[in-house]
Amino acid sequence: MSNKIGFGLFEEERQKEFPQALSKTLKQLITNNNQQTRLTLALLSILALPAVATAESYSKIDPLTNVDIVVNSNADTIATDEALTLREAIAIVNGTLPLQQLSEVERRQVRARKGSTSQTAGSLIEFNLPPQQTTIELTKPLSILASPGLLIDGTSQLGYGDSELEIEEITVPVPVVAITRSAGKEIWHGLTVVADGVTIRGLSIYGFNSDSIPDALIPPGDIFISHPPNPKELSERQEETDSPHDALLLTEDMIFDSLDMPPPQDVVIENNWLGIAPNVEIGSSNSQSPIRHSQSAFGVYAYNSSNLKITNNAIANHQGSGIITSRQASNLLIEDNLLEGNGFAGMPDAIRLEGDISDSVITSNLIRHNAGSAIFTFKPDGAVEIRDNQITNNGRDLKQAAVYLMGNEHKITNNQISNQPGSGITVAAVPESRRITITGNQFANLQGLSIDLVSQQGTTVQAYQVGDGRNPAIDNYQRRRQTANLAIDTPRFASQEFFFLSPTKVTLLGEAVPGSTVEIYRVTDSISNDSSNQEPGKQWEPITSISVDEEGKFSITLTEVEAGDQVSAIATHPDYGTSEPAVKAVLRALPTAAFPSLESR
Repeated sequence: MSNKIGFGLFEEERQKEFPQALSKTLKQLITNNNQQTRLTLALLSILALPAVATAESYSKIDPLTNVDIVVNSNADTIATDEALTLREAIAIVNGTLPLQQLSEVERRQVRARKGSTSQTAGSLIEFNLPPQQTTIELTKPLSILASPGLLIDGTSQLGYGDSELEIEEITVPVPVVAITRSAGKEIWHGLTVVADGVTIRGLSIYGFNSDSIPDALIPPGDIFISHPPNPKELSERQEETDSPHDALLLTEDMIFDSLDMPPPQDVVIENNWLGIAPNVEIGSSNSQSPIRHSQSAFGVYAYNSSNLKITNNAIANHQGSGIITSRQASNLLIEDNLLEGNGFAGMPDAIRLEGDISDSVITSNLIRHNAGSAIFTFKPDGAVEIRDNQITNNGRDLKQAAVYLMGNEHKITNNQISNQPGSGITVAAVPESRRITITGNQFANLQGLSIDLVSQQGTTVQAYQVGDGRNPAIDNYQRRRQTANLAIDTPRFASQEFFFLSPTKVTLLGEAVPGSTVEIYRVTDSISNDSSNQEPGKQWEPITSISVDEEGKFSITLTEVEAGDQVSAIATHPDYGTSEPAVKAVLRALPTAAFPSLESR
C-alpha cells in the first residue's frame, strides 16, 4: 500500500493503470504511420509527463474532520489490538491511519458524525482511561496535529473537575489526563499544532526538553505552534520515511523549508496545567524551581501563529519562559492564566514576546515568583496591550523590571505591580520606543522607578534589565530622539509642598507638556506582602487626572487625601507616550487657627 498521505487505494491503482493505458494507446498509434497520428502521439507524450510527475512529486495532508474518538488506553503504540491510544487517535484524524487497519474493538471507539460540513467540521478526541492509568508516557514524539478544528478534550475524563486550583482570581480545575515522556527518553514537544482551529483543553503536559542538545534549532516545550509543511517538503519527508506517521513528525527542515506556508489560525489553549503534573502542589509563596530534569523547557512556544488564545491555564516550573513567541503571534490573547516559577534555568521571563505581535492582549493574569521579568517584549513588530494583570514577586533570580518594553505604541493600563527588585515598567531606547502609554497602574515596593525611560547612553546590562534611573532635563531634539518616548518631560509641581486651604481640600499646581494629560498618584508607605524581611517601600496609587492647557499649566483640587501624604504625577501625550514620574511633593496641614470656622463650632 502506498504510504503517500492523502492518496488512497484508488489513487495508487490510478497511478498504476495510467501508464499501462498510455502504453497501449501509443502502440496503436505507432501502427498508423501518418502525419495526424504523429502529431497526436507528440501531444499525448507532452500531456502525460506533467501528470505523472505531479502525482509522484507532491502530496498533501488529508485529515478526517468529522469523527469522535475515545482514547481508552494510556499506552503509546499503534497496533491492531483492543486498545485505542492517543497516538492512534492523532494518526486517525491526520488521515495516516485508515479505519480499516483498526481492530473491530478499536473501531467501536471511533464514531463518524453525520450532517453538513459546518456541523461536522472538526474532529474530537476524548478520554476514557482506566483509573490509576491516566498518565500517557511517550516513547517518541507524537505526530503534528494537522487536522483543522480538532479538539483534544481532557475534561471528558472521569474525575475532571473534582478538585480545583484557586489562587487569587484564578481558578483552574486539576487535570486528570497527563502527557509526559517516558523515563530515560528525551522528547522535545508534548503536542505540536500546525492546523487551524485546534483546541487543547484540560490536560497536564510536562517534562519536554532537549537538555542533551542545548543549541537545538527547534525550541522544545509543552506545546509548539507553527506552520504546516508545504507539499514539496511533505513529499520529501514521505520518501525518506517508511511510515506515514513518521512523515508527520516535526523536523527542522519541515519548519525552515516551509516558511512560505501561512501560520495556523484560531488555536485555543485552555484549562491546562503546563509544566505541572496533576499531583504537584503549586501556589506556594515560597515556590522554588523543581528538579531540573523533570521540567519542560518552555510552556507554550508560538513560533508562528495568528489569533492564538491562551486562557485559564496554570503555567509553571519551566526552565525558560512560560509563554514565548517568535516569528509571528498576531492577535494573541493571554487571559486569566497563572504564570509562576518559570525561567530559573533559561529564558527568565514569564512571558516573552518577539516577532509580529500586532493587536495582542495580555489581560487578567496572575504573574508571580518568576525568575526575571513578568513580561518582556524584545524588538517586536506591532503593539501589545497589557491590562488588569496582577504582577508580583518576580525577579526572584535576576534583578529586572517587572515589565520591560521595546517597540512602539504599547498600552499598559490598570495593572498592579509590586515587590520587584527593579523598576516597575522600563521602556528601552533601542531600537526605538515611541508612544507607549502607561496609565492607571498601581505600584508597590519597587527597587527602582515606577516608570523608567532608558536613553541610548544606557548601555550597561542593568539598563537592559532594570533601567538607567531618572533622566536629567533634556532641552534638545537629538537627546530626546535617543531616549524612549522621546524623553517626554515629567510634570513639575509648582512647589515641593502644598497646604490644605480647607480641612478637606488641597490644590496642586504645576507644569507639563501642552496637550498632555497628567495623572496624579498618591504615594504612601506600603506594607510588603513579600515573604522576605526587607523593609517596605512606597505604594503608588492613581487617584485622578487632569488635562494640561495650551500654556503647559495644570491645576487640580484633591479631596480624598490626608495631611502627610505625598503625591507624584506622570504625563501622557498622544505623540510621545508617558513620562517618568515627577519628583514627589508633600501635602501639609495649616495650623488649626487658619480655619476660623472650626473654632466657632
